[in-house]
Amino acid sequence: MITWMQRHRKYLVITIWISVIAFVGAGFVGWGAYDFNKDRATAVAKVENRKITVQEFQLAYANYYNFYNNMLEGKLTKEKANKMGLEKIVMENVVNEAIILSYADEIGLKATDSEVKDIIANDDTFKQEGVFNKETYYRVIKGSGMSAKDYENSLKKQLLLTKVQDVLKLQPTESEVDLFKASMFMQDRLSIDIIGLDTNEAEVTAEQVKQYWDEHKTDYLTDKSYDLDVIKIALGDKELDEAKLKDFYDEKKYNYRDSTGKLLDFATARPALVKDFRLKQSKREALESYLLFKKSQMSATDSMHVVENDSTFPAGTLTDARIGEVLKPIETDEGYLVIKIKNINNPVPKPFAEAKEAVTRVVQATNKAEALKKKAEARLNLFQGKDIGFISRDSTARIADLSGAESLEFINFVFDNNKMRNFKVIGDKAILYQIMEQTLLRKDKAENYTDLVKENIVQMKNTELEKNLVNSLRKRYDIEQYYKGN
Repeated sequence: MITWMQRHRKYLVITIWISVIAFVGAGFVGWGAYDFNKDRATAVAKVENRKITVQEFQLAYANYYNFYNNMLEGKLTKEKANKMGLEKIVMENVVNEAIILSYADEIGLKATDSEVKDIIANDDTFKQEGVFNKETYYRVIKGSGMSAKDYENSLKKQLLLTKVQDVLKLQPTESEVDLFKASMFMQDRLSIDIIGLDTNEAEVTAEQVKQYWDEHKTDYLTDKSYDLDVIKIALGDKELDEAKLKDFYDEKKYNYRDSTGKLLDFATARPALVKDFRLKQSKREALESYLLFKKSQMSATDSMHVVENDSTFPAGTLTDARIGEVLKPIETDEGYLVIKIKNINNPVPKPFAEAKEAVTRVVQATNKAEALKKKAEARLNLFQGKDIGFISRDSTARIADLSGAESLEFINFVFDNNKMRNFKVIGDKAILYQIMEQTLLRKDKAENYTDLVKENIVQMKNTELEKNLVNSLRKRYDIEQYYKGN
């Protein structure tokens, strides 16, 4: 627990809103049903006198998408985002943000232009040789797809949100710190016994597998797939104009950084630059091919069968497509694809023979877990365990025959329930334990975590306060929501 808190301490200050300006890679998406009545075309919602513009919503969506995509190591697709209801999450949060900003208006808080200028002037992104550079500022902002005015308004909102947070911040009391330490730094002296199964204790029969598949066949579906007619536009191979390539670098260099965020020089960035430059050169040909293909004045040069979760193809671009539709050029590493949807193959239950292996694994795991549970319950009040000494929430040493991950899971289980004698099934083993003795960590050791404990208490108290404040203000403020989200 303590180790996790230290590793992720920067996230302890995350509140009910996330408002981050993303310079690069914030791709926008197409929206679902939308109300275009009157002046609503420019906004997705309105709280009191504050409109939430379509652009603000798109930027917030892009930031959330990038946030979750990083958490999933780049594996978030539009389909997964839709399944998790990301648009609704973003909508709720931008409305909550507007509610807090309206509250700031109500209590007279302001964010001034001079404060925004100070933030910009001190941002290293806009500096040349350690000094703010106006040309760099406008070039970076332009490269992000935003106007300077929109960026500065976003900064002003973020600054105002920070001021509200400072006003609402509740500091921890001494008694809260003491209570929190007591719960976090308790030590348990454990006696444990680890048991497993014999080979014949969780056998799987053919009847069990077939019965499970009959009851759960809709969980074993084929992947959605698409049959496509395709025109491929390869990257150009003409000799490069080095002067134009250098100009391209000067315009786009803030998109080329190393893993630490440092700008790459021209020579280091050159391979990626050449590819992007050639993509730019090929785009016109791709757009011309798209228009001709759409008017049936050009024929496909290839065909493709694409499975929805194919990581080698941007299948997310096909999600909302219809049979017969020609899509705008899709950028790939080799150039562009112009595609026409020939057929859409929707998921259907797999044949039993195809699903059998996966179903068998599930039944095996279920049988093992149930057999382990019964075996552990039968032994719980009789077992003679091994004394492993004291453990605490932040223990990092491996326990007996458990792996590091299994040890951590077991320790968390012990401290998250209040039974003196219990068991935990992890994988193919059950760990039975009995708490022999309880004590607190040495006071001097607990003191080392005082600041971390205070941060956590502040986060918990203020998250609850902010949530209650927003719920209360929702009842008082006039809120209009035009776009409902998918």
